[in-house]
Amino acid sequence: MSAAPPPEFKSGQYEFNEEQNRQFSGLADSMVAFATLMKVLGLVFGVLLGLHLAGNLKTSGHGPTIGLGAATLLCLAFGFFTGSASGSFRKIVETKNSDVWHLMNAVGQLRNMFGFLRFLIMGAIVTAAVGAALTAAALFTNAG
Repeated sequence: MSAAPPPEFKSGQYEFNEEQNRQFSGLADSMVAFATLMKVLGLVFGVLLGLHLAGNLKTSGHGPTIGLGAATLLCLAFGFFTGSASGSFRKIVETKNSDVWHLMNAVGQLRNMFGFLRFLIMGAIVTAAVGAALTAAALFTNAG
Protein backbone atom coordinates (compact mmCIF):
# COMPACT_ATOMS: atom_id res chain seq x y z
CA MET A 1 0.00 0.00 0.00
CA SER A 2 2.89 2.32 0.70
CA ALA A 3 4.72 3.53 -2.38
CA ALA A 4 8.43 4.22 -2.30
CA PRO A 5 9.24 7.91 -1.80
CA PRO A 6 9.98 9.79 -5.00
CA PRO A 7 13.64 10.11 -5.93
CA GLU A 8 15.24 13.12 -4.29
CA PHE A 9 15.92 15.97 -6.70
CA LYS A 10 17.69 19.03 -5.34
CA SER A 11 18.85 21.16 -8.21
CA GLY A 12 16.82 24.30 -8.81
CA GLN A 13 14.00 23.48 -6.41
CA TYR A 14 11.79 26.05 -4.78
CA GLU A 15 12.80 27.05 -1.26
CA PHE A 16 10.08 28.22 1.12
CA ASN A 17 10.64 31.56 2.86
CA GLU A 18 10.81 32.09 6.65
CA GLU A 19 7.10 32.80 7.09
CA GLN A 20 6.19 29.69 5.11
CA ASN A 21 8.71 27.69 7.16
CA ARG A 22 7.05 28.94 10.36
CA GLN A 23 3.72 27.69 9.03
CA PHE A 24 5.20 24.28 8.20
CA SER A 25 6.91 24.17 11.59
CA GLY A 26 3.64 24.90 13.39
CA LEU A 27 1.88 22.26 11.31
CA ALA A 28 4.59 19.71 12.07
CA ASP A 29 4.39 20.49 15.81
CA SER A 30 0.61 20.08 15.81
CA MET A 31 0.86 16.86 13.83
CA VAL A 32 3.45 15.41 16.23
CA ALA A 33 1.24 16.24 19.23
CA PHE A 34 -1.80 14.72 17.49
CA ALA A 35 0.15 11.62 16.44
CA THR A 36 1.46 11.07 19.95
CA LEU A 37 -2.00 11.44 21.49
CA MET A 38 -3.53 9.07 18.93
CA LYS A 39 -0.84 6.46 19.63
CA VAL A 40 -1.49 6.75 23.37
CA LEU A 41 -5.24 6.49 22.81
CA GLY A 42 -4.70 3.49 20.54
CA LEU A 43 -2.64 1.80 23.25
CA VAL A 44 -5.36 2.53 25.82
CA PHE A 45 -7.96 0.96 23.51
CA GLY A 46 -5.58 -1.97 22.97
CA VAL A 47 -5.28 -2.53 26.72
CA LEU A 48 -9.08 -2.34 27.08
CA LEU A 49 -9.40 -4.84 24.24
CA GLY A 50 -6.97 -7.19 25.98
CA LEU A 51 -8.83 -6.88 29.28
CA HIS A 52 -12.13 -7.47 27.51
CA LEU A 53 -10.79 -10.57 25.77
CA ALA A 54 -9.40 -11.87 29.05
CA GLY A 55 -12.57 -11.42 31.04
CA ASN A 56 -15.85 -10.77 29.27
CA LEU A 57 -15.85 -12.28 25.80
CA LYS A 58 -18.17 -15.17 26.74
CA THR A 59 -20.83 -12.99 28.35
CA SER A 60 -21.02 -9.89 26.16
CA GLY A 61 -20.66 -11.20 22.62
CA HIS A 62 -18.40 -9.96 19.87
CA GLY A 63 -19.68 -6.37 19.52
CA PRO A 64 -17.46 -4.77 22.17
CA THR A 65 -14.47 -6.78 20.96
CA ILE A 66 -14.94 -5.60 17.38
CA GLY A 67 -15.53 -2.01 18.53
CA LEU A 68 -12.42 -1.91 20.71
CA GLY A 69 -10.35 -3.56 17.98
CA ALA A 70 -11.56 -1.04 15.40
CA ALA A 71 -10.89 1.89 17.75
CA THR A 72 -7.39 0.56 18.44
CA LEU A 73 -6.64 0.16 14.74
CA LEU A 74 -8.02 3.58 13.76
CA CYS A 75 -6.15 5.44 16.51
CA LEU A 76 -2.86 3.71 15.77
CA ALA A 77 -3.25 4.23 12.02
CA PHE A 78 -3.90 7.94 12.51
CA GLY A 79 -0.97 8.16 14.92
CA PHE A 80 1.65 6.43 12.80
CA PHE A 81 0.68 7.90 9.42
CA THR A 82 0.42 11.42 10.86
CA GLY A 83 3.73 11.02 12.67
CA SER A 84 5.42 10.00 9.43
CA ALA A 85 3.96 12.92 7.48
CA SER A 86 4.93 15.35 10.25
CA GLY A 87 8.56 14.29 9.86
CA SER A 88 8.50 15.33 6.22
CA PHE A 89 6.91 18.68 7.07
CA ARG A 90 9.61 19.20 9.72
CA LYS A 91 12.34 18.48 7.12
CA ILE A 92 10.94 21.25 4.90
CA VAL A 93 11.93 23.68 7.65
CA GLU A 94 15.23 22.04 8.59
CA THR A 95 16.74 21.33 5.16
CA LYS A 96 17.75 23.51 2.26
CA ASN A 97 17.20 22.92 -1.43
CA SER A 98 14.87 19.94 -0.98
CA ASP A 99 11.60 21.56 0.16
CA VAL A 100 9.48 20.33 -2.74
CA TRP A 101 10.74 16.75 -2.33
CA HIS A 102 9.86 16.76 1.37
CA LEU A 103 6.49 18.40 0.70
CA MET A 104 5.60 15.74 -1.87
CA ASN A 105 6.76 13.01 0.50
CA ALA A 106 4.44 14.41 3.21
CA VAL A 107 1.55 14.61 0.74
CA GLY A 108 2.22 10.97 -0.24
CA GLN A 109 2.12 9.90 3.42
CA LEU A 110 -1.15 11.74 3.95
CA ARG A 111 -2.58 10.16 0.77
CA ASN A 112 -1.59 6.71 2.09
CA MET A 113 -3.17 7.47 5.47
CA PHE A 114 -6.48 8.56 4.00
CA GLY A 115 -6.52 5.63 1.58
CA PHE A 116 -5.96 3.20 4.44
CA LEU A 117 -8.56 4.93 6.60
CA ARG A 118 -11.05 4.83 3.71
CA PHE A 119 -10.50 1.06 3.52
CA LEU A 120 -10.98 0.68 7.29
CA ILE A 121 -14.13 2.80 7.34
CA MET A 122 -15.66 0.89 4.43
CA GLY A 123 -14.88 -2.33 6.31
CA ALA A 124 -16.48 -0.90 9.45
CA ILE A 125 -19.63 0.02 7.51
CA VAL A 126 -19.88 -3.50 6.06
CA THR A 127 -19.25 -5.04 9.49
CA ALA A 128 -21.88 -2.80 11.10
CA ALA A 129 -24.41 -3.67 8.38
CA VAL A 130 -23.78 -7.40 8.82
CA GLY A 131 -24.03 -7.01 12.61
CA ALA A 132 -27.31 -5.11 12.29
CA ALA A 133 -28.71 -7.74 9.93
CA LEU A 134 -27.68 -10.58 12.26
CA THR A 135 -29.18 -8.75 15.25
CA ALA A 136 -32.44 -8.10 13.39
CA ALA A 137 -32.60 -11.73 12.28
CA ALA A 138 -32.06 -12.91 15.84
CA LEU A 139 -34.78 -10.58 17.13
CA PHE A 140 -37.30 -11.74 14.56
CA THR A 141 -36.38 -15.40 15.10
CA ASN A 142 -36.79 -15.09 18.87
CA ALA A 143 -40.02 -13.09 18.56
CA GLY A 144 -41.76 -15.71 16.43
